[in-house]
Amino acid sequence: MSGLARWFMPFLVLILLVAGCSYEEQSASGEMPEMIRVKLMMPDKAKVNEEVALQIKLTQGEQPVNDADHVQFQVWNEQDEPEAPSFDQGMMSAEELESRGATKAVSIGDGIYEVKHAFQEPGVYVVQAHVTSGAMHTMPRTKVTVE
Repeated sequence: MSGLARWFMPFLVLILLVAGCSYEEQSASGEMPEMIRVKLMMPDKAKVNEEVALQIKLTQGEQPVNDADHVQFQVWNEQDEPEAPSFDQGMMSAEELESRGATKAVSIGDGIYEVKHAFQEPGVYVVQAHVTSGAMHTMPRTKVTVE
């Protein structure tokens, strides 16, 4: 039995060492997922009561993302910017955004999400997209001049 133990113990230590090292190598090479990217696609100018497409293109790496958790558009006249939530409130949920007038976008394929919108009065409007995909969230914005 002592001969068996003499061969078994070094073998067991070797297995544990190899398993431990390979686990460290996996952990060290475990890469963060690529960040999502949002490209806003909408006109710089629009006419009053003219329906326009407010779109984004959502990608992660080079791949389009068609299964985002939430994509919403919020539109306001730049003179009437809504109050931002306090630091204590944290990020607003999709439901809270909708209660503040955000519109849920529809995926039309190839990573493109869209909302149709008609501006009711002339002015400069801020269009902000709220995009959540997995644990990532981004809120790009742009301006549209309505004449």
